[in-house]
Amino acid sequence: MLILARDNGWETAYASNILQTINLPQISIHPGYQLKVYTLGRFQVSRGSQEISPKGWSREKTRQLFQLLVTFRKTPLEREQIYEHLWPGADPAVSQRNFKVALNTLFNVLEPLRKPGSDSAYVFRDGSTYRLRPGADLWLDVEVFVKAIQTAEDLSASQPDQATTYFEEAISLYQGEYLPDTRYESWAAAEREHLAVLFLRVADRLCDIYVSDQRYEETIDLCYRILNQDNCWERAYRHLMIVYDRLGNHGQVARTYQRCQQTLMDELSVFPSDETEKLFLKLTANIKT
Repeated sequence: MLILARDNGWETAYASNILQTINLPQISIHPGYQLKVYTLGRFQVSRGSQEISPKGWSREKTRQLFQLLVTFRKTPLEREQIYEHLWPGADPAVSQRNFKVALNTLFNVLEPLRKPGSDSAYVFRDGSTYRLRPGADLWLDVEVFVKAIQTAEDLSASQPDQATTYFEEAISLYQGEYLPDTRYESWAAAEREHLAVLFLRVADRLCDIYVSDQRYEETIDLCYRILNQDNCWERAYRHLMIVYDRLGNHGQVARTYQRCQQTLMDELSVFPSDETEKLFLKLTANIKT
């Protein structure tokens, strides 16, 4: 009703204000529910409160088509690009037929009550290009993750405590790598790497904050999350050594350094940096004295 009122000049300002308040200022079609999409550490989609089960996608290429549109959400994709991503090397006629089936199935999965031939609330077609509809009522964890980081960075100088809250929100959203079930699909690789780097950067920054605030247990937990993502991230080892030293756990200081040394040699054939080496020597010197 709000969309209808706004578009037909019935209390336009009032309707537009409400749509702005609920973060849907550009919406043009609404199916009666929000689509909620999780991509970090798992892939899960809900229509309102109803989860779409793995079998609910009907076919693998339907699920992958939606994941592809999510991955390239800011870039309209030509049909031929979609063909090449999902059916590489296939005959064009076969790709066209497969795409038509996958797209129609996707419409039915996302909007079971949509009238045939009507516009989709979530998939937007413009000529031969396809993308997620701009302004749709769609909650996407990666978008919230990135926005939380941007907000935190904007607030870091003027409101550091509030910035920390947003950094923590971002970290809590990152439950693992992007779309883990597409690990071997080349079209998801760039987004996966970009988001992983963002997580590592923010987690590292949050570790600095936690150490300064003497939040040692949280530092330890976050460092191990970092190392689970990238076991060659030296700053995580340094944070751990500092925290274990402050907690008086000197054995763990030595074991952490040894793990760092062994991992870097095994993975990269390099020794720890001078900064890591000097920190370890300083901490162990404190133990001896």
